Amino acid sequence: MVTIIRTDSLEAGYHGTVVLTQINMHVSKGRMLGLLGRNGCGKTTLFRCLNGLLRPMKGKVYLADQDISNLKPNEIANLAALVPQGARTVFPLYVLDMILLGEGCHLKAWESPTAESEEKARKVAADIGIEHLLGKQFDRLSGGEQQLVLIARALMQSAPILLLDEPTSHLDFTNQHMVMNLIRNLVFTKGVTTVITAHDPNIVLQYCSDVMMIKDGKILSAGPVADILTDDNLKLLYGDGITMEQTPSCQVVVPAK
Repeated sequence: MVTIIRTDSLEAGYHGTVVLTQINMHVSKGRMLGLLGRNGCGKTTLFRCLNGLLRPMKGKVYLADQDISNLKPNEIANLAALVPQGARTVFPLYVLDMILLGEGCHLKAWESPTAESEEKARKVAADIGIEHLLGKQFDRLSGGEQQLVLIARALMQSAPILLLDEPTSHLDFTNQHMVMNLIRNLVFTKGVTTVITAHDPNIVLQYCSDVMMIKDGKILSAGPVADILTDDNLKLLYGDGITMEQTPSCQVVVPAK
C-alpha cells in the first residue's frame, strides 16, 4: 500500500513543554485511521502538526511524500483538509460563504469563487443535509450545525487527505452516524485518506479500518482495528473501567460491570 501520511520521530509541544514524543505514524492511501487516547494525550497536537499549524520540535511530517516544512499553507491545504472541533468568525459570514472558503486554497490572489464553485458548495451542503442553512449566519447556528458546516467546508477543498478532530462531538445520535457514513463513503468511493480523533472507541470500532492509541504522548499501539481494539489494549489505554462485549450483531465497548 502507498503511504500518504508519515511522521518520522515526531516530537511536539508548546512553549518548551513536550506533549508528543517519538511519533512514527504511517497511514496508507484510502484508509480510515482513528486516533484514541484520554484527554491531554496529544491527539489534537498531532493534528496541528499534520496540518502545518504547529511546527514540530523534532522530526518530520510528510504528506504524499512531501516534507510539509517546505510547503506554503495553501500547498498544505491542497493536500489535507482539517475539520477542527470548532471555529469562530470575525465577520458574520453566511453558511454558503463559509463553505466556499474551502475553495480558497485553489484560487489565486484576489480571485473570487465561480458560479461552478457555488453550485459545488450547494451540492456538498445537500449531501450532508444542511442546504436549508445556506442563507443563515454561521455564528447563529447551534454547535452541531456549525460542525456540519465545517465538514462541508473541508469537503470543498477536495483534498486527498481529510483530518477530523472530534467530528461527532457536537452532533446528536442521528447526525453522528450520518456524518460517519458520509466520511466512510468518501474513503471507499474516492480513496480519500481520513484520520479522525474520537473519545468514543465505538466510533472507531464501527467505522475505521485502522486505529492508533496514544498514551502519555507516545504511541501505545497501532494497526488494523480488529487486531488493536482488544480488551487488554483498551484497559491499558483507559484503565479497568471499560470492556469489550459481543452483541448478536457486533462488538461494542461498554462500561465494565
